Amino acid sequence: MNTEAAQSRREALRRAALGAGMVAAAGFVRPAAALAQADDTETLRDFLVEAIGREQIAALGYATTAVADGVDTDLKRTLELFRDQEQAHANALRNALDELGFDPPEPPDSPDDTGVFDGVDGIDDETATRLGDLLKGLGGLDKADALLDYLGTLEEKQLAYYLLNGPALPSEDLSTTSVEIAGCQAQHLYVVRRQLGDNPVDALVAAGEATDVSPPK
Repeated sequence: MNTEAAQSRREALRRAALGAGMVAAAGFVRPAAALAQADDTETLRDFLVEAIGREQIAALGYATTAVADGVDTDLKRTLELFRDQEQAHANALRNALDELGFDPPEPPDSPDDTGVFDGVDGIDDETATRLGDLLKGLGGLDKADALLDYLGTLEEKQLAYYLLNGPALPSEDLSTTSVEIAGCQAQHLYVVRRQLGDNPVDALVAAGEATDVSPPK
């Protein structure tokens, strides 16, 4: 990679990371504020516990990719930032769930740790299987490109989850926060797809197409 291309790549990573960070910080003061006003607490609970599970899987995915062979210093720094943002999402949503009086799933510590989704209020067998499959997809991956491809697919599913489910939530604040988190996920997806070699237009198309898919599985 020539010097000009390397500088362009670093600048793209920096700009996208900063943009994602701004979105990540924007909505975190709001999720719990209006939950007590919502009548349908089970709908909110079910949304939150699955969202938390997805965010914790993503945090583990970024942490794993950041230390993979072939990840340079610039990319490692960006991946660690995205890991922290995914964890910040999870923490904010955990606070909202706590306001409702329910316990969240614990964060998995490995791709085999699917038991964290068992016996959690709001996670039925189908949801536990869905989350378990997402988590197990990380297993056996050790090359940077394979891990980045996994993260790209994961972010597409994250983006779809928030945009398909968030607007219908019986809490305006949480619905708004869901859209803001989706914006952060779209930034992540753009960076991951650029890192895999997509040109900027294709990377934006990938982010856009992720909002127009069937409900996440």
